[in-house]
Amino acid sequence: MTLRSASIDFQPADSVSYADVASVREAVEERLQAHVTTLPGVPDNLQGAIRHALLGKSKRIRPVLLYLIADPATRHRDAALDLGCAVEMVHTASLILDDLPCMDDAAMRRQRPTTHIAFGQATAILSAIAMLTRAFGIIAELESVPEKTRVKLSTLLSDAIGWDGLVAGQEIDVNGRHQLTSADKIEELNWLKTGVLFVAAAEMGAVLRGLDEPRVDAVRRFARHFGVAFQTADDLIDRNGSAGEAGKDVQKDGDKATLVSLFGASQAHLTCQEHLAHAEQALIDSGVNAAPIREMMQRLFATRKAVA
Repeated sequence: MTLRSASIDFQPADSVSYADVASVREAVEERLQAHVTTLPGVPDNLQGAIRHALLGKSKRIRPVLLYLIADPATRHRDAALDLGCAVEMVHTASLILDDLPCMDDAAMRRQRPTTHIAFGQATAILSAIAMLTRAFGIIAELESVPEKTRVKLSTLLSDAIGWDGLVAGQEIDVNGRHQLTSADKIEELNWLKTGVLFVAAAEMGAVLRGLDEPRVDAVRRFARHFGVAFQTADDLIDRNGSAGEAGKDVQKDGDKATLVSLFGASQAHLTCQEHLAHAEQALIDSGVNAAPIREMMQRLFATRKAVA
């Protein structure tokens, strides 16, 4: 499926091979493996839980996006990969917590049993805490990056996670869905649940690259629209897709207010396309190399069949 709107055509760019994006994803996978292969002093069960959650099958959208926006010169390639790993650890920790019985009570994630089912709730929670904290250690240890930049990167990630970011989104998702009666309120939740970490990853790439503020602002706008479109597509998959397609439990939203449940799949699909169109314009405004990012987005949304 190719997503289309009046101002965007998500066809693969002839100038870039998918292998370019795939090679970044492969490099991220290798770096993640390196970060958790040897964990001296860490109890075996906790090590197992960390690897189980972190190394499960994933498209690694956030770290790949960070790397593509950073477009790093040779001396910063390792830093860009490590930053991507830090973001992926935060994302994985949020999934572990989201899947707990007191949250979404999910049984499958990344095509394997959820961490609390495989290792128990206590170890699952501890593994999430371990990855959240290690993410900031990784940033602090980026010796090739100036201290001022490392502080900025840490702040961006902390703000995305915190009480007015991912944490706020999860609280609303668990206890405040009944108050969501308009598309704007639902999109604000989608922003908190998904968009904030997309923006953090993209902006971290822009900061590492040293983009000026107008271009960083365009990167933020791009990532916000991309993230909200992604969450809208995820809601469509939850309603219409299969667990095999999603790699996780579906139909977990139940009676929760989403764009799909309140306004129907057609309207949600249209909203998704509108955000992708806005993302495309912001991507152009940012002046970054758009071709591999378009390639990644085209393949991502083309495989999310429930958007159709």
